[in-house]
Amino acid sequence: MRIWQAYKSTITKNCSGDTAELHGLPYWSNKLFATMMIYLFPLFLIALVPGVYMSIISHLYTLAAFDIFIVVSITASVLLPGMSVKARKSWFIGLLYLLALGLLYYLGWYGPGLLYLLALTFFCLLVFHGEHPFCTVYANTAICVSVGICIHYNLLQNGISLQYTLGSWIAVSSNLIILCTVIAILLPMLFNGLQQSNNRYETVAQATSDTIWDWDIANDTILYNYGMSGVFGHQLNEIRDVNKWLKNKIHPADLNLINEQITQALAHGDTLLQLSYRFLCADSKYKHVFDRAFIVRDTATGAPIRVIGAMQDITRQKEEEQWLRLTESALRYATDAVVIVEAEPNSDQKQKIVYVNEAFTYITGYSQWEVTGSFTDILWGARSPSPDAGEMINTFEQNGPFEVEVVNYKKNGERYWSNKSVSPVKDNTGKITHWISIERDVTQLKDHVSAIEKQNIQLKEIAWTQAHIVRAPVARIMGLTDLLNDHLDNHPDAAELIRLLMLSAHELDDVVREIIKKSE
Repeated sequence: MRIWQAYKSTITKNCSGDTAELHGLPYWSNKLFATMMIYLFPLFLIALVPGVYMSIISHLYTLAAFDIFIVVSITASVLLPGMSVKARKSWFIGLLYLLALGLLYYLGWYGPGLLYLLALTFFCLLVFHGEHPFCTVYANTAICVSVGICIHYNLLQNGISLQYTLGSWIAVSSNLIILCTVIAILLPMLFNGLQQSNNRYETVAQATSDTIWDWDIANDTILYNYGMSGVFGHQLNEIRDVNKWLKNKIHPADLNLINEQITQALAHGDTLLQLSYRFLCADSKYKHVFDRAFIVRDTATGAPIRVIGAMQDITRQKEEEQWLRLTESALRYATDAVVIVEAEPNSDQKQKIVYVNEAFTYITGYSQWEVTGSFTDILWGARSPSPDAGEMINTFEQNGPFEVEVVNYKKNGERYWSNKSVSPVKDNTGKITHWISIERDVTQLKDHVSAIEKQNIQLKEIAWTQAHIVRAPVARIMGLTDLLNDHLDNHPDAAELIRLLMLSAHELDDVVREIIKKSE
């Protein structure tokens, strides 16, 4: 068994090529050639023994040597390394033509020479996927004409020239040419139809961006379209053992569940299968996949035969869902109110509210269901429009982010100051579809600032008043000091005291002037 598997593997590698394309006529022609060589080669070996034996007992030693040469050459065409697949095909077809000519020459109608010429038309069309379909017709016609000439002029002394007259040969060979011509016409039509169907299939697969797969359950083989390499980066020819390959590609945390779902679907007679899992890409990163499949069953027994499905890459969708969940959680538990409104205003230049978070309810008292679908004037209170609404509407028209403080009213009618940081949301074309407003109740801050401003005004008034009240006695002290200075010129000690008193008065006057200056 191991020898047979090694033999199959060698011929498949030599005759299929290391192509990454597992679709289309070139791939299937190579696959047909490899499969044909796997089974023809041992059959040729089996047929060689009786053929050589009959040739020897019939004293056709040249024919025996010819048969051995053909089989050895075919062996070399499939087992020798380093040759291209096209060269192997050409070598094989040439050997079959040589074999057909030898059989015609030595055996005539006793041998399968004509049958080989007919079969060569099939072989060439299959292994060369319909390229130059009439080449074998021309070659067979040339052979038949050449043989007819040899028969007519008695150029051949063996086999066929002794069994046919020119007329009988023309009758036989003309049927061969007709059959070859019909085959050369019909098979390319079949190939072209298959190619067109395959092209439509590939076009649809590319349009949907899905990776189409076909699992043959009996043979345990799976085929993918080019989406496997385009989306996930895996080469199509790397898939050998289906179960092992999938086991290594599906995320370990998802593998058991996926196997269980597939097993149940196959066992319970289901025809539809939907799977969601993470799939390992060639770059060692996982992508989220949504897989929809159809199970083909035997009409008589109901046993599953094939499963055909489409893998859709939903990684971006999953990431967006995760981001939306995080965003929703952040909005829900934010301490600032979040309001989302439509960008397109109504006839009264009011935007419709489409979302508010819990903080909005906490600040305003309006529940989410009360506000959603209403307009922004719900916060303007009894006064409509709000005194600051015109300014905000004009700011909306600038199509850029802005910040504004306006007076709003809660559900219970309580007035409060709202600081709004508003930003636009644009679509792919750059058009603004919504506005997001982050709002904060700044009433306490406003009241605190207002209280400080009032206190500052009062302090300025006190400082100004006190400074002017204090400056009046300072001025009197300075005047009295001047008078005393005029009367105490002969008393040095008193003069010094007056001088110090005057200096202190001037210093106090400077302090008062500075207080007055700062309070103005």
